[in-house]
Amino acid sequence: MNLPLDPDQVVYGFNTSSLIKASAVLYPMDNFPSLWDEIEELIRNGRLKMSEPVFDEVMWGAVLRDWCSEKGLKPFLLSKVDDSVENAFQTIQSKYPELMNVKRGTSLADPWVISLAMRYPKGVVVTEEQPTGDLVNPRIPDVCKDLSVECVNIAGFVSRENWVF
Repeated sequence: MNLPLDPDQVVYGFNTSSLIKASAVLYPMDNFPSLWDEIEELIRNGRLKMSEPVFDEVMWGAVLRDWCSEKGLKPFLLSKVDDSVENAFQTIQSKYPELMNVKRGTSLADPWVISLAMRYPKGVVVTEEQPTGDLVNPRIPDVCKDLSVECVNIAGFVSRENWVF
């Protein structure tokens, strides 16, 4: 399933940094199992999605790779790159070319995070990146702000879902 049944539902597009930082530093799975149960439920309900380039980056980390594999989450996580996502990606790539600057250490998957969120009426990007305030050398939050796409960090995501642990 690629789209949630209810168009009023928020769909989250996670950046690799959020999941890696959450699983390794902020909210390790062994210490916060109920958080990861909630995240799994969002995934299974089609409310947390990734495009293939982002998923591939997430799979570099053993903890997340094992968790996704054990839970069988890949088919629920992956969102098909349709024309709307591809068009948004092309727009982002041409308008913000430095978003994908390997020399600066930015990810080639960053535009996919934003373009996927733009696919959904209530798409929200989740990233741990901090804005630069500079659209010449932007990070994900800068581009999201310029394109009017909501962008939160992992703590903001938890708050947005009204989760209490």
